[in-house]
Amino acid sequence: MNSLVQWPRHKYWDKVWNPMIGCKPCSPACEHCYAAAWAKRFGQSFKPHDTKQRPPRSGVVFCGNMTDLFGEWMYTEDIANNIGRCVNRGGDAYLWLTKRPARMCNVLRNERVLLIPEGYDEDSGEYFGFDDEECDISNHYFGFTAENQEWYDKRYCEWSKCFPQWANMWLSCEPLLGPIDLDLPVTAVKPKWVVVGSESGSVRRSCLLEWVESIVEQCMAAKIPVFVKQLSINGVCETDINKFPAHLRIRQVPWKNLEEVK
Repeated sequence: MNSLVQWPRHKYWDKVWNPMIGCKPCSPACEHCYAAAWAKRFGQSFKPHDTKQRPPRSGVVFCGNMTDLFGEWMYTEDIANNIGRCVNRGGDAYLWLTKRPARMCNVLRNERVLLIPEGYDEDSGEYFGFDDEECDISNHYFGFTAENQEWYDKRYCEWSKCFPQWANMWLSCEPLLGPIDLDLPVTAVKPKWVVVGSESGSVRRSCLLEWVESIVEQCMAAKIPVFVKQLSINGVCETDINKFPAHLRIRQVPWKNLEEVK
């Protein structure tokens, strides 16, 4: 584990990209959605609507932190082309996350994407499959959210049936609302990275330290990078890693060399 990167910040991404804003709840993790609360605070509708944002060309980019880009309101072709817009773009990593893993897997396995050469319009592009050599998505990470055992089992079952072996899988256990046995020794498709954290916000639900400890221990035993994002400590959602218990001061990421992080 010593060769993995210890990330120096609370958020594991540098930039966000939202070609769509707005979502629809689909599980208990959605109950206190921060994006919906943000929209309500500023008097905005949280119904899905397109934006004109362009993907960043550098840094670690979280794609769709104000939506689920694999939601049923998205056309399959648009999902594929959103990913394609980030291919060969130069960022350190592009992070894709969903609560609808079957849709994500279906797109990665079956869709073709328009790759647009730098400096040319879309008519100059060519279509490639995600697994084609010209379509390098080695710096892309495709993951799903699991808030407790029930939803981990359900989503992993969907995921494992058709997630392509050539893609990077990750798992977000945030908000963690119950213990999860990841069953890593026997899972067919193992994550290359796991994020875990308590719920945030003023009406957050409980997250016991032993739930987080269990996930960290499972990841370390399987030599999988793990990132402890935030903890519930004495009734406070704590993001300062220096205030974490020593054995939970771990924020690893898989996409950078150690000497690159300062």
